[in-house]
Amino acid sequence: MSTSPTALFGENARTLAILLACIGLVGCGLVVPNVKEAWDQDRPEDQIKDQPKVPGAALIEWAIKKRVYCDLRRAVRAVNLDAPIPVTVSSHGKVTKRQPGLIPNDWQAQVSLSLQVDEASSLSPGVAVTQLLPNATHVFGPGNSFTTSQSASLALGGTLSSTATRIDKFDPYYSVASMTGNEESVCDDPKKDYPYPFQKPGFVAPTSSPFIIESDLGIEEWVKGAMIVNLLLPSTGSPPQALGAGAGKDAPAKAGAGKGANKGSGNNDVAVDTITYEVKFIIVSSGNVTPTWKLIQVSANTAGTFLSAGRTRTHDLIITLGPPTAAASQTHFASQLGNAINNANRPSTPGL
Repeated sequence: MSTSPTALFGENARTLAILLACIGLVGCGLVVPNVKEAWDQDRPEDQIKDQPKVPGAALIEWAIKKRVYCDLRRAVRAVNLDAPIPVTVSSHGKVTKRQPGLIPNDWQAQVSLSLQVDEASSLSPGVAVTQLLPNATHVFGPGNSFTTSQSASLALGGTLSSTATRIDKFDPYYSVASMTGNEESVCDDPKKDYPYPFQKPGFVAPTSSPFIIESDLGIEEWVKGAMIVNLLLPSTGSPPQALGAGAGKDAPAKAGAGKGANKGSGNNDVAVDTITYEVKFIIVSSGNVTPTWKLIQVSANTAGTFLSAGRTRTHDLIITLGPPTAAASQTHFASQLGNAINNANRPSTPGL
């Protein structure tokens, strides 16, 4: 049973239309990408409560920021308040400080949250035109000849591609004292859980980020383990003076300060060691379609991919815990810089 050219063309047209619709959903690299996915909704305007429309991207970013803060706050409280681990801070056997928890109260948490979205599309059509020529016959002698077909062909092709990138960054700063204090927090009341304060009857808030759906970001385990390691083997002396820093907390130790002296955190008896934690999620979605026509004199798209589209989401979290010094800030900045370079050197949309 043969298929008519019209029916074949109609089927290919439907396939192409479906892919074009899919590319339209991701923006195909021609418009600014959105942090939310195509199926995520904006929170509609609530005229009764006089609340404006809230973009889906804002809902996702608020939920991520809240999740990170609450996990970090819970971790700090777990090791300092809920189940404090008494520790003795020492330097080469000499007791310098006893504290009820693992984290000094004057420490700070620097947080960097980066949400990057890359969208790309590529169109690579190819057409080959073939002109059939009369068969050629070569006679070698009586009753001995050879016949071969002849043709002339011309192939045409091209590529059109586009890539668009969007990066949303948040750099909050929290003190250990505020996280262990008694102030009311959005993490305390279950009724204030996400999507608070964006609740609306019948509205399902978007959750399209691994930082939201992941059950455990591992922050508490990291804080406990890293601080134990820090306190069991603290630094000695002071780090070099930070570039651009004044002669304050970050100044090098003066001669005669003695071995084990540690003045980098605002407390003469607390180590200046900082700890840094990074979590990265990379989610790639891509697709392609290649309708092929092969007729007697014309063939199209017989090699390579005709139309492709992809979307890559890179969600990064960096947390640095340490004393409020320029040295600690530089440690956090170095992590941010390394992450930015790594993301810039990675293909925006693998597979395209």
